[in-house]
Amino acid sequence: MRLYHLLPIALLAVAACHDDGVSVNARPPLGGVRFINAVPDGGPVDIRMVDQVEWSASSVSGNASCCGLPFRQGTLHWPTEAKARHIRVFPTDSSIAVTSQVLHDTTITIEANKNITLMLVGSMAAGGKVHFVQIDDNPGAVPNDKVAVRVVNASQAGAAPAPADAYILTDTTSTALPATPAFAGVGALSAAPYVQRDPGAFAIRATAAGNPATSWGTIAPAGAAASGLIGTAAGFLGTGSAISAYIFPRSVAGSKAPQSAAFTSPAVVFFEDLIPAPPK
Repeated sequence: MRLYHLLPIALLAVAACHDDGVSVNARPPLGGVRFINAVPDGGPVDIRMVDQVEWSASSVSGNASCCGLPFRQGTLHWPTEAKARHIRVFPTDSSIAVTSQVLHDTTITIEANKNITLMLVGSMAAGGKVHFVQIDDNPGAVPNDKVAVRVVNASQAGAAPAPADAYILTDTTSTALPATPAFAGVGALSAAPYVQRDPGAFAIRATAAGNPATSWGTIAPAGAAASGLIGTAAGFLGTGSAISAYIFPRSVAGSKAPQSAAFTSPAVVFFEDLIPAPPK
């Protein structure tokens, strides 16, 4: 291909860019919306804001699964136009007859300059219903020499571990549980307050409240401190960042939720809540 063949087109494009008739839409007020699937007896779901295309959160997460948002997984905080938003939840399937079913239809008002999680809970079994529980992801000001962490109990009432105790330890198995949990009696579908700690490796181990004989734990993500022009990555080394440890129940046996060994008991999964602005 000869370059001069492209010059007239390029010049027209440049001219069009300077046309006084070109306009740019202003960015609307935005909030951050994350979706998490905490339904223990259902398969992956597709979640969409159906009132408009632009500035709309969805369940697209980049997870390793083929399609949909599976149990125990979540998205990033999508920049979302702040106003009343119409949201629908659909089952993920290769059949249009299945994917056209609406599992949940609701309107939620998104606030500007505020990050939230919309956690899908309930049951997809016959006769069951799902709905969203809103979790505010606001750790406040995290100093540049601290890391903030909290626990969110994604277990529903009547399913272990709800309520739950959670401990901050150096590992998931060998360290004995202290007498007093860092997060005590975290109720079903609720969040404990954030606590701030010095940077350094730690794990969260959770138990059914008052019953420390059996615990489930996970090492927090490492993250990284800001370096030069590279911003902070959320985790136990990411000073100024905040993370949440979600305590999920086991999947319901025989349901469409995953049935591998990792899902036969409760588990702790970390999500990023706050990444400080990169250095200027």
